[in-house]
Amino acid sequence: MKRNYWYLAALAALSLAACTPQMNEGPNQDDGKQEEPKSTACKLSSFTVNVGESTIEAFIDQAEKTVEITYMPAEYEALASATAVVTISDKATISPDPAQPTDYTAGPVQFTVTAEDPEYKAVYTVNLAEAEFTEKAEFKWYKTYGELGLNAPNTGQCAIAFCDVDKFAYNSLDVFDLEGNKLGVLNTDGIPGLDTYNGQLGSMSNDENGVLVACCCYGGANDAATVHTSIYAWIDGWDKAPTLIYGPTEYQCYFMSVAGDVTGKFIVNLRTGVSAPPQMHHVLVYDGNGYVAGENITWYGPFINHPSNDGCWGQQLSFFTANPEDGFVCWDSAGAAEFGETGNSSSAFYVYDGLSAYIEQFNSGDIHETPLKGGVNWVDWDADGRFFGYGNFSTGHVKAFVYNGQKYVLACSSSWPCNWITIQKADNLVEDDDTTDDVDESDANYFLPTQIIEQAASCYPSGAYVFDPATGTGHVLVASQASCVVSYDMITDRI
Repeated sequence: MKRNYWYLAALAALSLAACTPQMNEGPNQDDGKQEEPKSTACKLSSFTVNVGESTIEAFIDQAEKTVEITYMPAEYEALASATAVVTISDKATISPDPAQPTDYTAGPVQFTVTAEDPEYKAVYTVNLAEAEFTEKAEFKWYKTYGELGLNAPNTGQCAIAFCDVDKFAYNSLDVFDLEGNKLGVLNTDGIPGLDTYNGQLGSMSNDENGVLVACCCYGGANDAATVHTSIYAWIDGWDKAPTLIYGPTEYQCYFMSVAGDVTGKFIVNLRTGVSAPPQMHHVLVYDGNGYVAGENITWYGPFINHPSNDGCWGQQLSFFTANPEDGFVCWDSAGAAEFGETGNSSSAFYVYDGLSAYIEQFNSGDIHETPLKGGVNWVDWDADGRFFGYGNFSTGHVKAFVYNGQKYVLACSSSWPCNWITIQKADNLVEDDDTTDDVDESDANYFLPTQIIEQAASCYPSGAYVFDPATGTGHVLVASQASCVVSYDMITDRI
């Protein structure tokens, strides 16, 4: 067999050139020592991005010199100013510095890895790709008031909220972990007049980080008939004294809800008093610079043109984010008279666009609203077998939020004697096919189809939601007044 000795010799020479240190015979070798050759390695072997409290391990294609960051929708905003931790070849350098905040949403970002021998470089291009994932609602537990050690509250107005991403509080001041184990009592130092309100808080809510916010109602100092309301936030934790963020006002507040971050930009909205339609609401938009009304708080007073006049007088707004132009949801205790009926009617839930657009629509008389549908089937109640599908009793509660980039509504409603819970889309709704009897398409609109909470002796529900970024889990609680508390988790699994 003929051998290509010249080819083998060339391979040996290349091998020596790449892997074997070379002698430098220059004039500076008088001491007999050889100079170590500089490394030519310039590899990026790992790339981990910090997005808020979590991290993303990127995929590196060494052949194409590309880095792919696969992100969840909730992580996208953080990628606009994200830092990264990388592993590169020994003695190599990387530029620009990935430890500095970088906007990965602006387009491909390139990093150059330079070997110790600067003649050797590798340029890696970083791209974003939205992750594929599945979502599900997981039932966690059901506990009666007796099991939780709670007494029946004296109010049906928003009685439960989170006081951290892994703790919740009831308006009795009791604090629990996510398994329903009592941890202690809420610190109320500095809050006047709780004894005049039977030692309980009024309406409760929480911000996107699980900071508890509550209305505290008490009698006036010189006029016992006057009800004062102050709004406090437990910014430093449930066991620390709360911070006054609004008030006192000389009226009683109901059905309060919070959106955003109470240490920055956020919204507090509440209803005061009751009136024939239209019902006015108070929307307080905080600009992130403190809690001084008139300076850092912009007040809006939108009217909702639904009756709420069947004896409950219940109506509540809830915003999706700290930006009022991102839209909001209204829960309304639908008055039976609105539909030509008598007696109790139902809860109804309506989705609206941005606040400014809505106010303009209301003033012009051309209101755009999207009514949502629940899954309660009342065959004998109306001609279609259901009215919005939220039960046949008018008490309820709403919490709007964003999960995995999708706007959702936690809709709490009632029948007698039970409550209902629905977690559903607020936009991107899939329409039923009116040409067939197949309504399976509508399942796409529900994270949790309407579920029953049995034996709610007093049918005043309230719900709470918080997202834990460390686990990617949304926690949901629903309190059925004088009956029980139910817990669900919203879980996402990357594919």
